[in-house]
Amino acid sequence: MTKWDSWVSRTWIQLGFMTTFGSILPPLLMVFGAPAPIAWRISSGVMAVILGSWAVTFPRRRHAVNPTRLPLEVVIYAVAMDIAALALAANAFAAPGELLAGVYAAAVTAILIGAGMLFLFAFVHWYEATIDHEQPES
Repeated sequence: MTKWDSWVSRTWIQLGFMTTFGSILPPLLMVFGAPAPIAWRISSGVMAVILGSWAVTFPRRRHAVNPTRLPLEVVIYAVAMDIAALALAANAFAAPGELLAGVYAAAVTAILIGAGMLFLFAFVHWYEATIDHEQPES
């Protein structure tokens, strides 16, 4: 496994744990007695910090293992994760109470969808590299 392969795998695992933690946190807080609006706001703040720090450092971490220019699809993905982190931050402090659960669910779902799209993009890249490598030279 190359350094690049390891980084891509680690990225998917991080996103998977992030999505799982984000899905468990609000009900966990409510089980311990936090009122629903408070649970959604705390969860939004925690996830905004986690996702925001992950998204902001993503280009630098990717550049460390692959110094080539970011493909447009990856740039779009990184911007989408930044937007999801900002939506979570806004949800923690400014969203009306009736929107808290919906905004939170949409942002955590965006992490999951983004991870799936990143997986597909990397898979296609790996597949094309394998096909190019297997073709006989003439």
